Order: sequence, then C-alpha cells, then structure tokens
Amino acid sequence: MNTVYINSLRIIWVICAGLILLEDKIELHKKLIAIRSPFMDYFMSLSTHIGDGLFMLFAFIAFLFIRIKTAFILMVSFLLASGITQFLKHTIFSEYKRPYFYLKNDDSFRVIRDFTYHTEHSFPSGHATTCFVLFTILAFHYQKKYFLQIVFLMGALFFSYTRVYLSQHFLQDIVAGSIIGVLVSQFVWDFLNPKLSNWDKPIKRLKKESK
Repeated sequence: MNTVYINSLRIIWVICAGLILLEDKIELHKKLIAIRSPFMDYFMSLSTHIGDGLFMLFAFIAFLFIRIKTAFILMVSFLLASGITQFLKHTIFSEYKRPYFYLKNDDSFRVIRDFTYHTEHSFPSGHATTCFVLFTILAFHYQKKYFLQIVFLMGALFFSYTRVYLSQHFLQDIVAGSIIGVLVSQFVWDFLNPKLSNWDKPIKRLKKESK
C-alpha cells in the first residue's frame, strides 16, 4: 500500500541507513542526544511508555468502539511483530548491548534521575516495533486523510526517538524495529482487511444488530 505515511517513511529509512553506514554508532548516538534538559528528561521518560504493550492494549480497546476490524488487525499485528522482535532480540542478536552499557562510565554522559537503565538486548527495539505497528495501522485506517498520516508518521518517529534519547537504543535498533513493525502491519492489513468485512463497524453497532 502506497500512502503518504509509507512513502515518507521510505525516504527516512534511506537517510537513516546513510547515517548508520557513515558514522560510528556510539558517536552518532552522542550526536542524537546532544540536546538535553531536565524537562526533556522528564518528558521523554514519560512519553516512552507509548511503546509499552499496556498502551497497545488500551489502543485495542479504544478501537473496538471505532471499528472492530481495525482493532483486531492492530492486535494481531502487534502480537506477530513483537514476537519476531523478541525472538531476534533474545536469540540471534542476544549479545547486542544498549547505549547505556557503553556510556555509563563516560564522564560526559548525564544520567537521568529515577530512570531505570537497561544494558542488554538492544537490537531490535521492541518499543519502536510497537510504536510503528500502532501508527502504521492508524495511517492505514485513515489513509484518505493525508494530514493525519503526517501526524502519525511524526508520532511514530518521536515516540521511537525517546528510546534513543534515554540511551536505551541505537538508531539502527530503532530502524530495525520500525521496519518489522511496518512490514508486519502491512502484511496483516492486506491479508485480513478484505476477510473481515462483517466486522467493519464499532462494537456498539454490532451489539445492536445482534439483538
């Protein structure tokens, strides 16, 4: 599916690939987190929870009252994409360390108070996978509203970036997570969307019709 969201994201992936290939990953990470402040520390620590599975459950329940089909596709995409990410994270790439592992003894690195840092299982990013599943499905659901697609793209990028800001992931972790999230979401959408025509309504309407 070619949408404003997908086409813009392809360009961003190319740009990120160039940065990853040309820059040392630790030096690139330091550049990406160069602008910091106490307010940003607090805001990023709070915003990063959008990539949690609990928030995805909330989004699923909310979408049941908008369109059951989209809610179901969202949850299937999340479970499948997260499964792939966690498998890769804990098997093939289990030795990959998070940025904090390399920076914790760096005098120039400022630790965020009351934030729990992790050092293991960096690649790929599970938070980025979740964010891009959520916003990709939203972009597909509202595919005719171009402004919303840009908003969803910015949302996916921002909430994924929180993991970089918090030194929990490198840029390549985020890119890999985004690719998994988008490809799985697109596959599930294309496969299930035409098969669930009876669920193309909110749960309230479905209950009324069943009476």
